[in-house]
Amino acid sequence: MAWRAMNETLKAASTLPARLMILPHRSLTRAGLWLFLAMQSMAAGSFAGLAAWRGNVFAPFFAVLELGVVAYALSRVWRKSAAGEVITLSASAVEVARTDASAEPPRFHPYWARLELKPGRRFGWPSRLVLRSHGRETEIGRFLNEAERAALARQLNELLAHARRSGEEVD
Repeated sequence: MAWRAMNETLKAASTLPARLMILPHRSLTRAGLWLFLAMQSMAAGSFAGLAAWRGNVFAPFFAVLELGVVAYALSRVWRKSAAGEVITLSASAVEVARTDASAEPPRFHPYWARLELKPGRRFGWPSRLVLRSHGRETEIGRFLNEAERAALARQLNELLAHARRSGEEVD
């Protein structure tokens, strides 16, 4: 099963194989993005038209340029906000795949994998949730807030413990 948001992830049963899809919070839909850009275009077009009527003939050019830059920046941010992680856990492997990466996802054996919630380096810095084994490590959920990261750590620790018990029963 796959879960779309962190709060839905926590409702998952601790059965194997487990698959957790963790995505950052995204309050703006595609339709909302287009609606915002359309309204922004109407407002900028109105003011540029008024400025052109008052004698500033370059105002429409700069309005179109500004709208292009804003649309490009918002679409990049919107696409980047879809970049999450898919954590697949079975009795024989833990895999952390990034949804935006083309590189091979790191794989760990659940018996040797250790999950560590490191505190922030300084006051106000976010904590880090790190999965490590045999000198390799990968950070999980860097886009989550502190409470969600701690809840994810608890959930993953339970799933790892379940995978270790399942692995011992099979072997």
